[in-house]
Amino acid sequence: MQLPLHFLIILIGIGLITGCQSLDTRPADLNAYLQQFIGQNSTDIQKSLDFSALGYKVSQTVKTTDDELSYTILRPLSIPVSGGNATVGSNAMGAPVIRYDTTAMPSYDVNFNCTVTFKLKQHIAESIQYSGRAC
Repeated sequence: MQLPLHFLIILIGIGLITGCQSLDTRPADLNAYLQQFIGQNSTDIQKSLDFSALGYKVSQTVKTTDDELSYTILRPLSIPVSGGNATVGSNAMGAPVIRYDTTAMPSYDVNFNCTVTFKLKQHIAESIQYSGRAC
């Protein structure tokens, strides 16, 4: 059974669109969580702040100066690379289905970072700044 070319293009397009969608799996809003630390002492912030409770991985190094307290959130991302692992078959009703062998799918690993910086005045947090592609 040969499928028309335009039908295959539509199926591949739908697969690409579906594959590129992502859901925000964070259990809470990061900014809302961090706002509770405004007005607190930098020592208290370091004791209480728990990024892992929100599902974030954080660098072990916390940068502290008299004016700033900075954390780096690590956001690893695995991007699938196209390859010859897709096959076209049919389902139980005979409709065409594209199947991917996800166990052998090559990927490109990227590490995105987000730096969360508390701006301090006399060791008291006055504001929060975010920088990086993963913020």
